[in-house]
Amino acid sequence: MKDIKEYAKKPQLVEVTIDDEDIIAAYGEAITFYMMDFVKITTYFDFFRSQSENDGDRLNDILRKIILNAQGEPALKDDEILPIDICIAALTRINQTLGKSKTKP
Repeated sequence: MKDIKEYAKKPQLVEVTIDDEDIIAAYGEAITFYMMDFVKITTYFDFFRSQSENDGDRLNDILRKIILNAQGEPALKDDEILPIDICIAALTRINQTLGKSKTKP
């Protein structure tokens, strides 16, 4: 049996690219942001719960925690929001990234 400690890891900053055809058509190029490949379990549950409950205000707060710049700092200020099309594309990429949040053997 393996000790649970062997599966623990420090979150790493990863680059995420939004390169959907409609985003490139609308904005002229792909859009990138950064996020941690692992998030705290409370953030993970809050992120998915806010989507299922259609709690847009809570989701915007969580996105400010998850969407980072290249230095690992929040990319969005408290009074900033993303255009809907970019926000939906970012949500999709975040879902895909968090869905892969497993320690590989």
